[in-house]
This record gives sequence, structure tokens and C-alpha cells, in this order.
Amino acid sequence: MGLIVGGVGLSGTTHVINYLEERLTAHSIEHNREIASSLLSKFESTFQSDADDVSNALLHAIEDYKAFGFRIVVLDRKNQTVIVDSETLLTSPRPIKESWLASATKIDGSEVSLTQDFGAAHALGEDLHPMLIWLQEMEIPESGSLVLGIGKDQKSLMDFMGDLHWSLDSVLLLTYLLIALLGYYTMRSIGRIYERRLESRIQERTQELDAAHKEVLNKTKLATIGQTASVLTHEMRNPLASIKLALSSLKGSGHYEDREIRRMDLVLGEVDRLDELLSKTLDYVRPINRSANPVDMDKLFTKVIKQQEPLLEEKGIRIKHESCSSGASLHVDQAQMHQALLNLLKNAIEASPTDGEITSSLRCEDDKLIFEISNAGEAPSAEVQRRAFEPFFTTKPKGTGLGLGLVKRVVEEHGGTVTFSGTTETGTRLTLAFSLREL
Repeated sequence: MGLIVGGVGLSGTTHVINYLEERLTAHSIEHNREIASSLLSKFESTFQSDADDVSNALLHAIEDYKAFGFRIVVLDRKNQTVIVDSETLLTSPRPIKESWLASATKIDGSEVSLTQDFGAAHALGEDLHPMLIWLQEMEIPESGSLVLGIGKDQKSLMDFMGDLHWSLDSVLLLTYLLIALLGYYTMRSIGRIYERRLESRIQERTQELDAAHKEVLNKTKLATIGQTASVLTHEMRNPLASIKLALSSLKGSGHYEDREIRRMDLVLGEVDRLDELLSKTLDYVRPINRSANPVDMDKLFTKVIKQQEPLLEEKGIRIKHESCSSGASLHVDQAQMHQALLNLLKNAIEASPTDGEITSSLRCEDDKLIFEISNAGEAPSAEVQRRAFEPFFTTKPKGTGLGLGLVKRVVEEHGGTVTFSGTTETGTRLTLAFSLREL
């Protein structure tokens, strides 16, 4: 009788494990499919661009996804080759039959044709780890039949299920022994405790998957968030303007005492601060539109300096700018680049001591245009240097935290890079680098 009960129990745990594995596999397949959907537009725009090296451009596009353990490949079904693999640097397309994908099968174990089939599949990586793959067609005119594959290493999941199976069997046998020794009540108590532990572990795994999913899709949602922020900003400006106009009229009527006027000034100051925050928010989400005519970067920064001359004179700060002798013209969004340079100069002025000096330079090095600006103020902490470009991070009591974030976005949208450094000897320095070949 005991053998019968044990056999039924063990077969029951096998059924539970199989069910959990099926559900987790289905969840992983859906997760890979969502990643593929989020990458399609980025990949399709890369293939349709005039990039000299499509493979390198694609590898740069999938860098963030690779950090979360996803293996991303692009197959050319027409030539039956792998042209991009995030885990392998391909100097040339590799035949599918010579790659790790040659071991691919369907989920049910039947044969799969990588030159015809779509959807979910299994394969073994070079390290013999099981991989769960989602294959999705890329609709790119005149490029052959391209397929995007999203792979995820399943070894940790398989190990977890094996440990879970072993744990289930062990606990089940112990439970049957306790039933014989302690009776039905003891069995129920232990069963309930184990159920709670199992649910907790599954819930933790689910939360980890959801967190990774949200992080991966964060960049794809940024465009939508920007559009929403732009609409809200425009809608909020109208009531703020009405409030400011009404308070200004009341203040100028001459019917109020000094205490009430001070309160009005306080409200007007907050309205101006909100309006400035809205303006910076609009600048942060406004799309980049490069000028058809080249923009002289030296003249653009000189204009920025002219705008800030009253503030420079007020604080007694000198600015020393070194122009580029060979000329420095780029096809950029003039308004956005002007705002980015203005933010850099304002930050340098605010961080400089009275009667201090700001130095800036614009120079050409090889095929790059380098712009640097530094001040002799207090060196920023390691945390400030690490988080300086995060949206809404600021060390100022009434700062918005969008200034350097806008600088980073504008520079990177133009194919450039921005670095932030600071020491006790050199103060704070920001460096912008633009590729003359790309622009």
C-alpha cells in the first residue's frame, strides 16, 4: 500500500513540475516575442540606413539587451547564413549549418527548418546550455528574407526545475513518513508550509522576470513618454500664464499692503520657476531636426557667451575661449545645440567662485570635433560624476536636473559623446566629441 501511495505521489510531483515548466516556458516565449517586437523598428531602420557597417550598427543597437542575458541573432534565409550574433564577433556571414543554430528543433522536439519556420524553437549554445529562441520575420524591402532571433539561456531555469523536482520528491516522501508517524493533521500542516514556500519562490522568479522586462523596454517607451510630456507641458503653460497675469494686475493695482505684495511676489516667483521647468522639459523631449546648412560651432558658442555676459560681469568671472583654427561647421539642430551649450556655460558659471575663470576650447583632432569647458570650482563627488546625466538628478535646491540630461541627449542624437570629470587640481570639465565623418 505504501508503494502504491508513494508511486502515485511521485507521479503527481512529475505532473506538477511538467506543468510549471510548460507555464514558465510559455512565459519565456512571450517575453522573447515582446523583445523581438520592440527591436524590429530599430533593426529595420538600421538596415534601411546608409550605415557603412550594418553589423556593427546592429551590435550597438542590441548592447542593452545583451546585458540582460538575451542572445540576439539575425539570419539571412536567402543565403542561409547568420549575419549578426550578439555573442560572437562575425567578420563575415556564417552558414547556419556551421553555427550553434544547427541543433535547433521545435518546442515539441520535431525538426525545424530555419529557412522556413517562424516562432519558438530550442537549440544548444556553444557551451551546451539549452536556449529558448523566438524567430520573427523582418519586413525589409529589397534585402532578402531576414529573420530576427531572440534567444535566452534556459540552463538556470532547468537547474531550478531539477532542484525543485528533487525537493518535491524529498519532501513528499518525508510527508508520507510523517503521515504514518504523526497522522493526518501533521501532514496538512507541513503541506501548507511547503506550499507557501513554493509560491514565494515562484513569485520571486516572476518578479525578477518582470523587472528585467520593464528595464529592457524602458528605452522603447521613452518616445511615447516624451510625446505625452510635450502635450501636458503645452496645456499647463496656459493656466500658468493666466495666473501670472492676474497676480501682476493685482500687484500693480495699489490696493494691497506690503505683506500681501510679498506673498504675491512669492507666488509669481514659483510660477516663473514652474514655467522654467516646463521650458526645460519641452527642450528635453523636443525631437532633433538637423539643419540642411552647416552651423559654425565657434559662432554658436560665441553667441551663447554674449547672452551670458551680464551674469559673467555680475560675478566677476572671466571666460577664456580658444577657437578652432581650421573651422568647425556641423549639420546639427541649431536651436537644440544652442540650448545644450547654454546649459553647459550656465552650469560652469554657477559652479565657479566669484572672480574665477572659465576656459573653453574647440578643436579638431583626427576626424573628431572636440569641445571642452572647465571651471576652477569645487570638484564634484564620485556620485555626482556618476549620476550627472540622469534626468531630474540635481544638487541644487531649486534645480530641475534636466540641464546635463538635455546636453547628453542632444550630443548623442548627433552621434557624439559627452564625458564628465573633475579633480581638485583641474576642477570640473565637460568634453563633447563629434564625429566629423558621421556629421
